[in-house]
Amino acid sequence: MARFLIVFGIFGFIFQVHCSNQYDNYTLVRLHPTSTVELDLVRSFQDPSKEVSVLKESRGVNDTLDILVPPNKLKFVHDFANATGITLEVKNRNYGRTLESEYQRLPRRRVLRGFNLYGYNSFGDIQGYIEELANKYPSLVRLQDLGKSFEGRKMKLVKISSQPEANNPIIFVDAGIHSREWVAPAMAMYLINRLATDSDAMQIGGILDGVDWYILPVVNPDGYEYSRSSSNKRLWRKTRSKTSNSRCYGVDGNRNYGFKWAVSGVSSDPCHAETFAGSKAFSEPETRMVSSVMMDNRQRIKLYVSLHAYGQYLVYPWGYTGDYLPKQWKKLDSMAKGVSVAVQRAGGKPFKVMSAGKWYPAAGGSDDFAFGAAGIPYSYTMELTEGYEFTYPENLLSKVMPQFYEGFKEFGKRIKKEFGR
Repeated sequence: MARFLIVFGIFGFIFQVHCSNQYDNYTLVRLHPTSTVELDLVRSFQDPSKEVSVLKESRGVNDTLDILVPPNKLKFVHDFANATGITLEVKNRNYGRTLESEYQRLPRRRVLRGFNLYGYNSFGDIQGYIEELANKYPSLVRLQDLGKSFEGRKMKLVKISSQPEANNPIIFVDAGIHSREWVAPAMAMYLINRLATDSDAMQIGGILDGVDWYILPVVNPDGYEYSRSSSNKRLWRKTRSKTSNSRCYGVDGNRNYGFKWAVSGVSSDPCHAETFAGSKAFSEPETRMVSSVMMDNRQRIKLYVSLHAYGQYLVYPWGYTGDYLPKQWKKLDSMAKGVSVAVQRAGGKPFKVMSAGKWYPAAGGSDDFAFGAAGIPYSYTMELTEGYEFTYPENLLSKVMPQFYEGFKEFGKRIKKEFGR
């Protein structure tokens, strides 16, 4: 009898988890603007009840607005499309099943494999792997303790240099400020692995020749682990700090940096699902740690890249406004296009290159802070992958990550040429 109850309890739990998925019967809808008039209308789309979740904003004509729509809001969205004449595409009528199938694979992999270079690893496995690399290659890989996240997870910066005493220019890469964007930490870990283990990297003309790399693979570990804990939480974006409202948690870390904080594209509502900027600039320990890396090394960091998903975009300041560009925009644009060409040569899709504010103004981003406050001459947000929203299949990572790596090699070559000793 006891065994029967235990088995029944396990199956009951599984059934309950599946049936209680908050995204069951949610529909993934894409709105396709085909003119500047339709683009303005799409960008003005708003659900007053805030029940419709925006997965991706439209960045231009023929670029979609992707929204997740509960059953009671489908008519509202269809009415908007009909009234404006904008093409509506229904991509997935039960998005919860997509999240459930992805989540169900996680526990088995954790038990059987440990760290997987071409997979979505836990924060604990990521930390274990970088510590292993530092122990194995002590003259090449060093770790710097940055502090702890809100929930107490230790955060370590990976420093990779073949000439630590040479004061080479630094490329600083971070990933995972938005917890649901799993492909970003995966790419950061792939970059760390290639830099540390690829014998060609240290050769003359290699990616480590004359350039040092600082990489923080998961900026938001609390949110990342929360998004991995169940399919209901898979689309969590923010940090996990407590707010002034005891029922609501978290801040959008990419609206929390102290440059033009909260002047555009943010929410002041702590219960807003996406873009709450925090009670003040740098309210989050995670963003304070990233800014400290920038400010402490501002004389040597020449390039900052923040990895995100999704949409295959490579964008540069300003993010807080689309009304004007920095004086150096042509140099920023040229480097980004060169990286895109390198990825294409490796068989990848080209990046769409533009200023971030041309998408939609959003203040308090790390790229604007790097460029405007820390004085880092090149600063980018790199949106990886397209076509699968935030659930990019693991089995495709082994194809796309080497392609993106060629883009980072191009970054390294250009930084060395301009700033190398």
